[in-house]
Amino acid sequence: MLMTIDHLSIHSPIDSFVDSLAESNLTCYASDLLEQQGCQNLQELSEAVKRATEVCNCMHVPLHENFKVVYRSRNGEVVQDWRMSRMAYLLTVLNADSRNAFVAQLQLEMVNQMLRHT
Repeated sequence: MLMTIDHLSIHSPIDSFVDSLAESNLTCYASDLLEQQGCQNLQELSEAVKRATEVCNCMHVPLHENFKVVYRSRNGEVVQDWRMSRMAYLLTVLNADSRNAFVAQLQLEMVNQMLRHT
């Protein structure tokens, strides 16, 4: 079997420090939205996260500073989750199902706050 190394990535201490700083801002878990009943299931949550990452991509916001895929135990199973910045978490909530009372309330509160500051 032939194996090649296409790209060898060596993290310098500076790169590691920058990564640590970025990770220190990832204070929320996407699964918290399930617990707050903002999403009904993991599929709905995944779709909301996908839309939030699309917002960041569109606005050139670095994903690695706001989202990180992690794996956690949930009901005895290992499931995918995301560690997120507060901004990414709010974007995820805003992109969840607006027929959900928790999501709709947050959307309304954010609009009211924006109107008060204009």
